[in-house]
Amino acid sequence: MPILKVRALPQKDPNLIPIAIKCTSQAIAEFYNCRPSQAWVTWDEITPANYFEGQNSAQVQPEDTHPPLVELTCFEGLSEQRIEELLKLTAHALCDNLKLYSNIFITYNEAKSGQVIAGDRIIRK
Repeated sequence: MPILKVRALPQKDPNLIPIAIKCTSQAIAEFYNCRPSQAWVTWDEITPANYFEGQNSAQVQPEDTHPPLVELTCFEGLSEQRIEELLKLTAHALCDNLKLYSNIFITYNEAKSGQVIAGDRIIRK
């Protein structure tokens, strides 16, 4: 049940977005040894006037500032080492496919047993 939410400025080449989403979703699914349909990725574009680093804005995604802001939510239970591996794998897949050269910011969140509902069922470990 890994869920990746990407918020980013308009990309220089918007055709790279679906490729990046598919490749990243596949990499996460392989990491979890789950079906690709169980690894979800969403993409939201940030309006350029709404993303600043200090007083500086950008119209399109720069290679070295204004990184995509990414949240990765996974079910609890991964070790610290596995979380780090997953973060690196996710960053690598996104950056390589978007041609961003490590310009990424990802936070990791854990979904706790009994605190998630999918459909009509509470998910427990």
